[in-house]
Formats: sequence, structure tokens, C-alpha cells
Amino acid sequence: MSKRDVRILESAVKMELDGRRFYLQAAKTAKNAIAKKLLVSLADQELTHIERIKEISEGLKNEQDWGDFEGVINRQAKKKLALVFRKLTASEMKKLKADPSNIKAIDIAMKKETKSYDYYDKQSKETGIRIAKVFYNSLKKEEERHYELLEEALTLLSDSVSWFVKTEGRVMEG
Repeated sequence: MSKRDVRILESAVKMELDGRRFYLQAAKTAKNAIAKKLLVSLADQELTHIERIKEISEGLKNEQDWGDFEGVINRQAKKKLALVFRKLTASEMKKLKADPSNIKAIDIAMKKETKSYDYYDKQSKETGIRIAKVFYNSLKKEEERHYELLEEALTLLSDSVSWFVKTEGRVMEG
């Protein structure tokens, strides 16, 4: 067992727990249904990360090797994060209003995702263990996807017309 690896994974669990708590709290106070749905979805994804990280960390503490976790590392989240905004009708789009608290929460969330991405990127570059590198890179990609969803939500909530044109290729009538 590498004590360094266990410390890295324990730090990752704390970071993911912090993200989950933030998303759940932000979802409680979100005034916009889209923001609320996205934040809850992201909180669920953080829980998936926590479970995978803990499984590996506990195994390493019990003298297992990184190679024993290839299945865990390659297991993708069964529930994919989907763009929760795609099914909005034109009339629903017109009702969207940017709420400063939603925008602030999304901005903070984007910073948290960037911090997580940077952490996993650093660990990926520093490890000499191939399968650990694969694991950190998979977490990094998931954090990148979270960031993209948050970025899209920010555009939707702050400039719904531009978002609609970008995603649907046409301008709303009405």
C-alpha cells in the first residue's frame, strides 16, 4: 500500500463531499427549476465519484494493488449527466429569467469543478502507475463534463435567446 496514494484519495473524497454538499445546498435555494435540476444531478454524480474513490482507497488500505481495481476504474457512471434543458418548449424558454443567486451558484460550481479537474490532472501527471493515471484521467473528464454543463446552464440562465440559437439553430418566435 502506498500511503501517498491513500492520502491523495482521501483528499479527493473530501473535495467531492464538499462539492456534493455545495450542490445540494445550492439546489435547495435555487429559484429556477432548471438550475435546481442540474445542481441535484451534479450532486448525484459527486456521490458516484465518492463511491468509486472510497472503494479504491479502502482496497489500497487492505494491501490490494491498483491493478485490482481495473473494473472499478473503468466503470462509468450508469446514469449519464444529460443536458436537462433540451426538452424546453419555446414558451418555457420565454419564462426563463436569470436570478442572480442561480448565476452566482453556477459560477461557484464552475470554480469547484475547475479545482477538481486541476487536482486530478496533477495526480495523473505525478503518478507512475498506469492504472492510477487512467483513473485520474477518467475523473478529470467527468469534471470537465460537469463544467461544460454548468457553462451551458449559465448561458441559458443569463442569455436564453443566445443559448436557444446555439443549441437549436433558430431564433424563438413570439
